[in-house]
Amino acid sequence: MSLVFGIDLGTTYSCIAYIDAYGKPEVLKNSDGELTTPSVVMIESGDTVVVGAEAKRSLEIDAERTIQFVKRKMGKDDDKFLIDGREYSAPELSSLILKKLVKDANEDLRQAGVIKEGEEVKDVVITCPAYFGIREREATKLAGEMAGLNVLNIINEPTAAAISYGATGDGKNETVLVYDLGGGTFDITVMNINGNEISVICTGGDDTLGGKNWDEALIDYLVQKYQEKYGEDEDPTEDEDTLAALYGQVEVWKKALTARKTVNIAVNGSAGRHKETLAREQFDDITKNLLNRTKNLLDGVLRTSAEAGYPLEKIDKVLLVGGSSRMPQVAKMIEEDYHVTPMLQDPDEAVAKGAAIFAANEKAFKDFVLSEAQKVGKTVEELTEENLADGGKLEEKFAKLSAGATGAGKLAIRNVLSRSYGVIAIDDDDKEAVFNLLKCNMPLPAKGTKTFGTYVDAQECVDVQICESRSMEDSYLAEGHEPVAEARLTFQANVPKGTPVVIALTLDGSGLLHVSAEEMYGHSKLEAEFRLTDQMSEEEKRKAMTRLKGVSVE
Repeated sequence: MSLVFGIDLGTTYSCIAYIDAYGKPEVLKNSDGELTTPSVVMIESGDTVVVGAEAKRSLEIDAERTIQFVKRKMGKDDDKFLIDGREYSAPELSSLILKKLVKDANEDLRQAGVIKEGEEVKDVVITCPAYFGIREREATKLAGEMAGLNVLNIINEPTAAAISYGATGDGKNETVLVYDLGGGTFDITVMNINGNEISVICTGGDDTLGGKNWDEALIDYLVQKYQEKYGEDEDPTEDEDTLAALYGQVEVWKKALTARKTVNIAVNGSAGRHKETLAREQFDDITKNLLNRTKNLLDGVLRTSAEAGYPLEKIDKVLLVGGSSRMPQVAKMIEEDYHVTPMLQDPDEAVAKGAAIFAANEKAFKDFVLSEAQKVGKTVEELTEENLADGGKLEEKFAKLSAGATGAGKLAIRNVLSRSYGVIAIDDDDKEAVFNLLKCNMPLPAKGTKTFGTYVDAQECVDVQICESRSMEDSYLAEGHEPVAEARLTFQANVPKGTPVVIALTLDGSGLLHVSAEEMYGHSKLEAEFRLTDQMSEEEKRKAMTRLKGVSVE
């Protein structure tokens, strides 16, 4: 049986799903019998790690060996965590979370008799925030590879959620806005859905805004109250164990206020204990600036959507996704400010379920292409190139074949760029500037080409330095902007000053970057997939994967 997993790799909780024998997405249980797994890792020893609920409980007793909120470090320069004198990168820690999810999911499938003893499912689609840039996406893919998985694709969380909500496959033509407030990231995406075709209109958000910020606001409030009672020098959060315990407690209180109007809260410190009754209205007031941040971002996306021909009045549904969207203040804000009643349905599992639907579709299509290639005696790569030139005839054939069996057919997802990407070059004022070849909200796959000139005589090479930003300008000064990737084009012969160099940046449907360049004197060429400036080398990745194979994940 050809199975694949859809994985929601979350900041605070992760979830894994597959398509059952009836064609329905089903979330698989972990070893604790739960449908979601806390994205927390506890390094018990060099060869034993604990992931999930038990690791989360360890935050209160062994905070120094326990790591959470890893997703916020993905693709960042400061992505390292130091445990017992050893550095763990964010992709490495995320790979341990993925290994735990897949290990438990395989066991669940074996117990249910879906797969045989000794069999494992390794093909996966992993989701990420729509507002993730290429560095974060590459880091997510790397985490999957380090976990020993075959990553079929990386897709955006709001897109997966829209698929899960059943917005596809019924022949309807509607426009949907997804408001996705997770534990550590926030996305807004507007998309048009017509049958099996999903076309993203625009996207926005903040990959540093999520439920964790609400937790921190409540902690700050408690510290303030504690200091009012015991003095300004008393800060209970200076103790790491107390702070770790508080993070767990405020999450419980926050969830309680979703169903109740009041909750009893308390904080213990060396000076004593502070406790009080917190009302939902107080909590909303404490966190109103955070909710306003989501509203400001939502307003910006709606302006862009309106410019593209999809104003608010043409949006048919507003879908609330992510566990933090359960907070009553979210639906209340949307109803009062936008006069729309949002839909809250399965916010914790929707993304994983949608990813599973997409994964099954993706795997079936890849198998179909392989079969077609074998029939005509060609490689998959050769047939894929021909397919692109033919305007996607393979997709059309596959859709017709699969629609009869499933009523669905291949999903056609047209995404957009969440960031702008440019190349550093010298401008007319003889200053380094970033020239944007790809701009935010361009449809994917996207390609941008620009011709530059060599700067000196007898130049031997050119370094293609790529910057990522949210700028919509054609160019901006490079000062203060570090490149996210570099690729060197070495010339076959020294070229004269002013020799044209044509540079092209291409992002594929999963948002991963490819770089090509050609100088027009000796026609030296560069063809390379995107490489992070601080990404692991193949040797480093091989060593990490070997090391991880010897690690027991519990």
